[in-house]
Amino acid sequence: MELLLVSHKGAASGIKTAAALIAGDEADSIHVIELTAEDGIDVFTKQLDAYLSGWLKDGRKGLILADLKGGTPYNRAEMLLSEHHFKEQAKVISGLNLPMVLEALFQDIEEWSQEALEEMIAAGRDGIDCLELAQMQGGEEDE
Repeated sequence: MELLLVSHKGAASGIKTAAALIAGDEADSIHVIELTAEDGIDVFTKQLDAYLSGWLKDGRKGLILADLKGGTPYNRAEMLLSEHHFKEQAKVISGLNLPMVLEALFQDIEEWSQEALEEMIAAGRDGIDCLELAQMQGGEEDE
């Protein structure tokens, strides 16, 4: 399975760099396409379209992680998957974060299942925490 990170400038490339520090060569399977102010939406869309067409045309499967639900990278990925009839071959998950990327790298999904997608999303959610809030919640429960 291939992994594509789409985001506004810097987010996806930064996460790929961090993933490489943790996962080593496994991170080589990550491809990044970012929307920049310099290139704009049209260039981003052309780059994404070209990549998706080459990537998924042979029936390969992939996962697209986007930084922001409803943002241009997310919307364009969903739009292009629909236009090219690739929705069975690739899924888009928003809320891109490092735990989610690591889960995707180490899970090595070959077939889409509801359970696999839920685990991916749970890894992203579980990576969000605040020690002080957890301590306050724990303290209130102990009383």
